[in-house]
Amino acid sequence: MVKVASIKNIIKDLTPRQQKTMRSHARHHTLKHMRSMARLMSGANGRKRTFAQAHTIAMRNVGKWVDLQHQLH
Repeated sequence: MVKVASIKNIIKDLTPRQQKTMRSHARHHTLKHMRSMARLMSGANGRKRTFAQAHTIAMRNVGKWVDLQHQLH
């Protein structure tokens, strides 16, 4: 959903490997999701998270994860 160029400044504090993964991940998610993940992975909130942890938290915060749970029940 997000153009890779639009997340350039968002991912600048991440490692090269994380940047590469985030670039490919951006095609499937919103800018809000990508910002949330980058913030969590860089440790801006006091604790650095892995890609998978950051993705799960971002999905919950954005709301897609909750919507999916409602569809399953």
